[in-house]
Amino acid sequence: MGRSLTDSAVSIAIGSRHRKDYPPETVILPLLNLLASIQIVGFYINRVPSYLNLKRYEMGLERMPFQGRLLMEYPLRWAHSSSTLGSLAAWFNATNMWFPRTVLPEDLAEAVIYLISVLIAGLVARDLYRIHSRTRLLTPYIFPLVLIMVAGSYCLGGMNFFRYVYDLPSLGFFSIGLYLISRKHHPALFALLFVVATINRESSLFLLFFFLASSSIVEGQIVWRRMFNWRFGGTATLLAFFWLAWRIWTERHFAGLRIESGPGILLNFACLLIPFLWPQLVGIAAYTLPTLLIFRREIHSTELRLWLWVFPAWFALMMYFGVILEIRLFGELIPLFACAAMLVAEERIRLRAASLEAV
Repeated sequence: MGRSLTDSAVSIAIGSRHRKDYPPETVILPLLNLLASIQIVGFYINRVPSYLNLKRYEMGLERMPFQGRLLMEYPLRWAHSSSTLGSLAAWFNATNMWFPRTVLPEDLAEAVIYLISVLIAGLVARDLYRIHSRTRLLTPYIFPLVLIMVAGSYCLGGMNFFRYVYDLPSLGFFSIGLYLISRKHHPALFALLFVVATINRESSLFLLFFFLASSSIVEGQIVWRRMFNWRFGGTATLLAFFWLAWRIWTERHFAGLRIESGPGILLNFACLLIPFLWPQLVGIAAYTLPTLLIFRREIHSTELRLWLWVFPAWFALMMYFGVILEIRLFGELIPLFACAAMLVAEERIRLRAASLEAV
């Protein structure tokens, strides 16, 4: 039987793993990815309303638990007092036809930090894919998929959708953590990253799962006892104590502030039962999550399959402590989701091409 031109092209592409990169891949695609990242960050800052009162946040007076995620307080406070950023913001405001609202010096600081975070997430996802891919066939598409997931998780939503100043930095820190873990860097580097990420947001705790899970992988096999040695288990234990100590300190330090938190499990179960909320709820990872869960066995990497088990635990904790309608709560997992989605797609393309070659 004959094959279509499309199928033949797929087979040829898979067989050309070692071909040279051409200018569109080395110059044009990175530029397009950068421009798309800028567009998403600009939309995020200008169109997604901030849930926090950033002036109060800069002064350390915002509600808890938001004020306890205080890392971003310092660059925002610096931006507020920067004459350079103030002049630049005034220049942007003079071109008010391009911006939907007044540009503040803090907006410019946020824009730079957010852009760096998004770029890091895309580059880490691509690196993860290149580590675990058999063919690297879909490398050019991994960064755009990350951007689609970022836009879906942080910029699109019909209900209860807000911007939190620490969200995209958390994505950046989490991505760096996944990079350090996957590349087997020294635990001291991971510990330093973990400390900074924890000061930004407490979801850093999940990085310990990835750290211990990867430590148990030896030549593609799971050796659970490895996670209990001092290098890995000891490091994770010390970092868990730091995380707990930081949480206790922030709660005591900001004890006088109004608290806006509490178990949301009843509200979250109600959200799961209301059909018109389902489109937003299933938007996690740009609607790829069901596919990942169904076809996860087609991911040949033991490490990534083990990593995917973090999602049920993450989901359970968010059901209790978060508002499940806010799918940004799963944003830190975007590099993992994007990598896994591309690996599933690659494997299905590879199997399809192999079946056609056998005809």
